[in-house]
Amino acid sequence: MPSKKVAIVTGVSSFVGMHLARTFAGNSWGVSAVTSRPVSTYDGIRAQRLAAISQDVNLVQCALSDTVQIAKLINDTRPDVWVHHAAYADNYTSRDYDLGKSFAMNVVALEPLYKNLAGTKCGVIVTGSSWEYTSSDQADLESDVCWPDMPYGVSKLAETVESHRLALLYDVPTRVARIYMPVGTYDVPGKLIDSVISALLKGDSIDLSPCTQQRDFLGVNDIAGAYLKLADDFSRQIFDIFNICSGEAKELRELLEELCSITGADPVLLKFGVHEMRPGEAMVLYGDNAKAATLLGWQPKPIEKTLRSLIK
Repeated sequence: MPSKKVAIVTGVSSFVGMHLARTFAGNSWGVSAVTSRPVSTYDGIRAQRLAAISQDVNLVQCALSDTVQIAKLINDTRPDVWVHHAAYADNYTSRDYDLGKSFAMNVVALEPLYKNLAGTKCGVIVTGSSWEYTSSDQADLESDVCWPDMPYGVSKLAETVESHRLALLYDVPTRVARIYMPVGTYDVPGKLIDSVISALLKGDSIDLSPCTQQRDFLGVNDIAGAYLKLADDFSRQIFDIFNICSGEAKELRELLEELCSITGADPVLLKFGVHEMRPGEAMVLYGDNAKAATLLGWQPKPIEKTLRSLIK
């Protein structure tokens, strides 16, 4: 009987990261799920995420800036894929996002990883971001020239560029997954969709902005499923980028009204226009997923199915 394939997944205390680890484990991969500090030091939703996957994965503490620890982890586990999801994301929606700290974790820390993977059969999946693209009312294409508007986007684009350089330098096959707006369980409590669902189920009203911005929403489990496809794509070429998105620009107001329909709540509970939009917020943000559909055979479920599952 062949041995399990092995995945190392970093950033597993995050919303998407824990789903990545759980999905690989649920598809018969052996998973080493990496935390940056002892599990006992996590609290709140991060502790809940780690508890949710603890029976299915091997939780491992490793400092991604420490070459010796990385080398030991790779030598001990002999991974087939390294899912590089860990990143500096504090205050990532702000123009005050700390580029110095982000470059240290998101960019500089990549080279020790690639050096240690050189000569192995392990490929790398780097979590990119839709924030890497230039603001536009057209669907983002992987071939677009990127001029990010926000510091976080600059950091993630630099990570993509550096992973491309290192993939070629060390001959390590690499895929960048530019993910869009994930929806699902174990997201940060109090975020918009979580707050709206909670209010509607209680019959409470909730004050909102006009919610006319259009976004590309997809289920977090669909995102994790795309990573499984990417893990089987390494033999095609050394480096590639994929939009992991629904391919649809859905108005936020429409999405929230769909929540009313699913819960049976009165739409008048949604108080649109009470708050102003955030200054400088892009009105349209969505990607083209034709490349992932064609080359990976991946297609996400309609967001309505994800919402129904989430509410249930």
